[in-house]
Amino acid sequence: MKNLFTRIKNQISADLHGLLDEKEQQNPISQLNYFIKQSESELGKVRGLLERHYSLRTKFQVEREGALQMVQKREEQLKVANEAGAEELIKRATEDLAFYKEQAEKFVTLIAKTEEEISFMHEQVNQIEKKLKELHTKKYDLMSRQNMAHATKKINETHHLLNSKMPSIDFNYFEKQIRDLELRVRSEFDLQSFDYKIDLLKKELTNKVKQEA
Repeated sequence: MKNLFTRIKNQISADLHGLLDEKEQQNPISQLNYFIKQSESELGKVRGLLERHYSLRTKFQVEREGALQMVQKREEQLKVANEAGAEELIKRATEDLAFYKEQAEKFVTLIAKTEEEISFMHEQVNQIEKKLKELHTKKYDLMSRQNMAHATKKINETHHLLNSKMPSIDFNYFEKQIRDLELRVRSEFDLQSFDYKIDLLKKELTNKVKQEA
């Protein structure tokens, strides 16, 4: 049992550093996620063993209570057999009494041992859970650093693109194109405005001639 906990704790604490050192350039987030899943799987097995120990302790307690009940029962039966002078029953009751007392004592020892192991397992689970929290924190830190590294790379690439392309861009040409467009739009507007005014005058003159006639 202790070897299992030791193996899991050592794996989480020692392998993490080696993993990050060796895989830093090989998508460390994916590697770390895989490692965390493995560790959580191992922790699940430990929790299963802990639950099993709780079940065993309950079973031992039931067995102890059963043995104590048999002790009480055989003590009463031995008293009756002694009063009756039934040698064969006295012998059987005496043997059974010794057996069930021994059983009760054994289960007392087992219960105490199991409770110590449960306490030990709880402590180990607590330590493993803390190490896993450290892993998650480290993962978030790496995710932030990785994202910043990608952002910095893109920023540098954009700066390089601008610095390399801007000298070759003829902004005077673009400005001339925009000015020509503005002049064309203004001329078209003025022309349309002039034409509109002439058409309006023609209509007014036509109406005036009709009225005079």
